[in-house]
Amino acid sequence: MHYNLVKASNRRYLEELNNRVHEMPVVYESVNIIQETEWVINKPIYDVIKTCMDNDFNLGQLPVNPQSTELPPKPFDIKTNKDALIKWKREAQQVHKSIGQSMSKFIQVRLVMQEAELLINKGGFFYPHQFDFRFRIYPKPALLSPQSADYSRALLKFKFGKKMGTGDSVSTFNIAGANLYGEVDKEELPIREQWVQDNSSKIIASANNPLEETWWASADKPYCFLAWAVEYRDFAKSKYSPDFITTLPIQADCSNSGLQHYSAMMRDPIGGKATNLVPSNKPSDVYNLVAQKLIMKLRDMKGDPLAEKWLEYGIDRKLCKKPVMCLPYSLTKFSCRKYIEDHMKKQLNEKGVSIEAFRISDREDGVFQATNWLTPILWESINEIIVGAKEIMKFLKDIAKLVASENLPVTWHSPLNAPIQMLCYEKESKRVKTQMGDSIVKLSVAHDTNRISKRATSLGVCPNFIHANDGACLQLAVVKAKKLGVDNFSMIHDSFGCVASDSHLMGKALREAFCEIYQQDVLKNFADEMYAMLSEKNQKKFPTMPKKGDLDLDLVKQSVFFCI
Repeated sequence: MHYNLVKASNRRYLEELNNRVHEMPVVYESVNIIQETEWVINKPIYDVIKTCMDNDFNLGQLPVNPQSTELPPKPFDIKTNKDALIKWKREAQQVHKSIGQSMSKFIQVRLVMQEAELLINKGGFFYPHQFDFRFRIYPKPALLSPQSADYSRALLKFKFGKKMGTGDSVSTFNIAGANLYGEVDKEELPIREQWVQDNSSKIIASANNPLEETWWASADKPYCFLAWAVEYRDFAKSKYSPDFITTLPIQADCSNSGLQHYSAMMRDPIGGKATNLVPSNKPSDVYNLVAQKLIMKLRDMKGDPLAEKWLEYGIDRKLCKKPVMCLPYSLTKFSCRKYIEDHMKKQLNEKGVSIEAFRISDREDGVFQATNWLTPILWESINEIIVGAKEIMKFLKDIAKLVASENLPVTWHSPLNAPIQMLCYEKESKRVKTQMGDSIVKLSVAHDTNRISKRATSLGVCPNFIHANDGACLQLAVVKAKKLGVDNFSMIHDSFGCVASDSHLMGKALREAFCEIYQQDVLKNFADEMYAMLSEKNQKKFPTMPKKGDLDLDLVKQSVFFCI
């Protein structure tokens, strides 16, 4: 099948890229290196998932077939009791929604397993990759891929591994297991290694008999943890031999990469400390900082029934993680409320607590009421902790509005000279009337106009700018790592995967790439390109550059927790 290396619909833009390949050698070299990685199916994980799906075992967050789910029983007085009818309809609606969501997930797992079945007896296979318009790299297959869900990633391992070695390699491998389980993933590194030693018997038992010894299923990433447990068991069988061949991808995740990028480009020492750009003995946790700020605000609201309910429910980093993580990507209050709701419903279901616990008015949804109330308070807490990023985001949005006001797309070059064009057109709807059988159906069909949308451009510029920068960091890191001797790559944007024995090389390459990218003044380069596009009138309205701090970027090279 033929496909464009860059996913874009603008033919003229694609032609321009073909003529400029020589201007961005690192970009194209990186994708070719990633595509050279050969994969195989991890058979023990395949067997576990297949058994679970065939027998409707709900292990490790796998969905069971929702077809057997029953609606709540109707109250005996439903015809005469209006309140009982309203309550039953509300509960039935939730069940119908849950069935729809579960069915979608169930079908997706089935499709992933079908792909795995086709590949399991192959000698090995490769993933073709594609850039999006920001030059972020994606595997072309969408379901069974290194960038997919936990169970999907667990089904994959490298065909060719390397000797485990000793020292740092073994430490990295053990820490990865502790991180995947999640119990001590925010503790100091020695504590994480000790956790593996303390739970060694459980880990091996889970690997030997995962369908009965189900301790592993409580992990944050259960199937990736199980894949690690199987590798750990085999390593233990070798008596922890340095000659043991490891083939498991070990992912190193950056600490809130969006905020890291903002902090680096502005040399922000406060943001740099909060996002682990500077060395420390213990990782900084910006999500927990926001959670503590939110708790303080709720405690100050004595007598408010919802404040008391939220404190009783429990405010923690997990509640705040998604809103804080998405802030650099133009988080809105609507999205913030939705993330709180998703977390809340998940937790309430897991704890067996009824969502009715948050209901104050009988006529309103308790969850909506609670999340809608908490959203502005959480929003305020985020803005008090993360100050520098908000300033840059406003700067970017103000520029984008000026460019869009002249009906121009935001167009700039990545730090590796890849040309990026952000097209956000206004949409118009047309009413279409058609006949289906005996019925006349009226449809509303949306289509793009030739007018650039100010709102969409303003909302899109921050995430797209950051994604272009983290794409450039990944590309440069891959090229540097290859030169250092790394052969296998499992890349998920701001997560860098290789075998444990190569992790120190990957970490070195990533830190050097990050520093090299931000030795450039990427924000000024972007602003200069935008300024040149504008009319003289709008050039006079151009916003002032945010003031830089005094963060020493070279400290990143010494920061253990920058990416772990």
